[in-house]
Amino acid sequence: MDLVDLGTVATAFLTPPIAFIAALWARRSSRQSADATVGSSVNQVNGSIAAARVQTRGELELRRQAALAETSAAFLRASDALARTVQQLPDLAPEERQDRIATHGMAVETALGPLELLGPPELLRHAKALRDFCRTLENLALDRAVLRSAIRALESGWCPFNAEICDNDHHGAAFVAWEFLLEWPGREDEERWRDRGLLEYCLHESQCMTESDVVRVLAVVDRVPAAWSRMIGGPVRDPLMERFAFLRAPFVEAARSAQPLVPSTEPEGLRAWASNAVSVATPSAVSGSSLSA
Repeated sequence: MDLVDLGTVATAFLTPPIAFIAALWARRSSRQSADATVGSSVNQVNGSIAAARVQTRGELELRRQAALAETSAAFLRASDALARTVQQLPDLAPEERQDRIATHGMAVETALGPLELLGPPELLRHAKALRDFCRTLENLALDRAVLRSAIRALESGWCPFNAEICDNDHHGAAFVAWEFLLEWPGREDEERWRDRGLLEYCLHESQCMTESDVVRVLAVVDRVPAAWSRMIGGPVRDPLMERFAFLRAPFVEAARSAQPLVPSTEPEGLRAWASNAVSVATPSAVSGSSLSA
């Protein structure tokens, strides 16, 4: 057998093992490719799930902050409405005052409930401080209305010309009664007991108020509420409304800080109320607040 024949025979014997090995290698390669494809798919799925979870958490947080913005705005509107009502009460008929202030006081309490479920501790601290002062306003509102209404009526009864040389008994009585009301809480008990009859006489003699108005004023005079000076205030200052504005501002800032994800361009103004609310710094501004009741 020559060399050619030996080569042919060797090739015949080697061909099956080579083909088998090649098939095994191809199979192994296909498995590795398939495993890589499956692994890539699993990674993509896991990535999609993680991204979906992040997106869901983000959407939930945004919804929570939007709900917090709405409840904060509702509480602020209710508080502002109560403050405005307290300011307007002296101009209302006495028989309307109780129902009006009670309605707005209940609205503040009701508005705080949802906020307690959503608000962070810092926001709730300021909300409860504002709510507590709203309760104070509600408790003082009727006496404040009686005193302020009386002060305005007596001021309207002063001499329209030269008060120093005026000899009109009604004008003089109005001025004396006005002075009594301003100074009443600072008097000693003995002085109040001594001058109480004179005050009643001047109130009647001024002819600035009805009999029922005088009765209401004297009822407050006899009790001498501790907050008398704060209720009356002065020509410029209104201590109760100043205190309201003082407590209102930090609540607004805390509410704004608690909802950083809420866009400022929301159509319902989820954050616009906070920006407007900061401008309320004076008693007169409370009555013209940007948030209506």
